[in-house]
Amino acid sequence: MTRYVLTCVGVALLASAAYICLLCLGAVALTPADVLAALTGGGSARAVQVVWDLRLPVALVTAIVGAALSTAGAWTQTLARNPLASPDMLGISGGAAVAVVAGTVLLEVNDFWARAGLALLGGIVTLTLLLLLGLGRTTQQLILIGVALALFAQSAVSYLLLRADLMRATEAQVWLAGSTGFARWEVVLPLVLGLAPFVILGLSQHCDLPVLAHDDATAIALGVPLRRTRLLLVVAATGIVAVVVSVVGPLGFVALVAPQLARILGGTAVPGVVLSALMGAALLLVCGVLVALLPVTAPVGLVTSAIGGLMLVYLVSARRKR
Repeated sequence: MTRYVLTCVGVALLASAAYICLLCLGAVALTPADVLAALTGGGSARAVQVVWDLRLPVALVTAIVGAALSTAGAWTQTLARNPLASPDMLGISGGAAVAVVAGTVLLEVNDFWARAGLALLGGIVTLTLLLLLGLGRTTQQLILIGVALALFAQSAVSYLLLRADLMRATEAQVWLAGSTGFARWEVVLPLVLGLAPFVILGLSQHCDLPVLAHDDATAIALGVPLRRTRLLLVVAATGIVAVVVSVVGPLGFVALVAPQLARILGGTAVPGVVLSALMGAALLLVCGVLVALLPVTAPVGLVTSAIGGLMLVYLVSARRKR
């Protein structure tokens, strides 16, 4: 328990440091003192405008999205009892992306709530297909089906982009890169309001989560309503991914990497939700800082995919050795 608490404190400090760095870095370089002065009502007019209008909403959205995706990943990995069972590996993120790209390209949808609805619909359809195709199969087979659905979703997105006119295709392609760098204040409140009901729904089942990490017979013997709890947690995780995808696009591997880092560093058998949320926020903020340090403009999804690919290789090799 002491290790878990100390890890939470350390990761929170890392997230705070990355948050401050993200406010300092950019085309207009600022010192931590300049940022602090701007946040407290002082500083130059230029520093205040850069911090409040441009960088603060980006940093907030980055932290919120990282924490939300990692929480969804912790729930799905615990339910499936498999570290590879994250929403993006199971095709849920891909299904949400297909729905949003179709709406953008074919229906010219730009409204946040419309995109969120399309993303939720795409995620639910993909989840339904996954459950139907994986009925009676092992967890490993279910994950392989999810990977197949993710590849199918990627092919569908490519087809839609080829059919679209240049302007719509470019708009969708920028969104598909997965970036928090374009976030502004107008998306912060809708993001929080969209995530809130799904986070509350998942946390309402949180007390049964450690029991679900064991086998079904143990969970049933301890009085856990297995089907109901699993369904509510899956709906909560799917909803979180859908809302995030509708705002910043598909950010690959955050839901896979952050919970497993939390599990390894925290020394727990399954990813703890609190540490996973802190780890997700810290991971995405650090990736945002790395992007800001690059000499060229790049989406944060590029860095998360690079880190996630290495982590995926490690997890697969670790499971093979075990």
